[in-house]
Amino acid sequence: MPVATPPPAQDTQPVAPPAPEVTKTTTSLKFGALRAVATVYRIIGWVVMIGGSLFSIALAIMSFGATGALTDFLPLSAGLGTVTIAIVALIASILVGLFLVAFADVCNVLIDIEKNTRSK
Repeated sequence: MPVATPPPAQDTQPVAPPAPEVTKTTTSLKFGALRAVATVYRIIGWVVMIGGSLFSIALAIMSFGATGALTDFLPLSAGLGTVTIAIVALIASILVGLFLVAFADVCNVLIDIEKNTRSK
């Protein structure tokens, strides 16, 4: 009586599906000037925020240390007047710097919108 032997077990592993094709997106040089303007505005915005803040802090410190020498430069430098000028300058420099950085972001958003809506 012949005995049926099972076929030899083959070690088969599931085959991975082929990798999807990667489409290369080329960076558009179409708006190179706008990208440059956005970068310049971003740099200027940060310089205004940091520089204006440091200047305002230095002005407040100078107003406490050398009130007599400071009256030659600023007519309202009678202690509290200089501190008020320093606080206003601090707030103004932060706001102006934020608006410059925000304008740079608006430029980048416009570039991204154009890239996303471009017909392919």
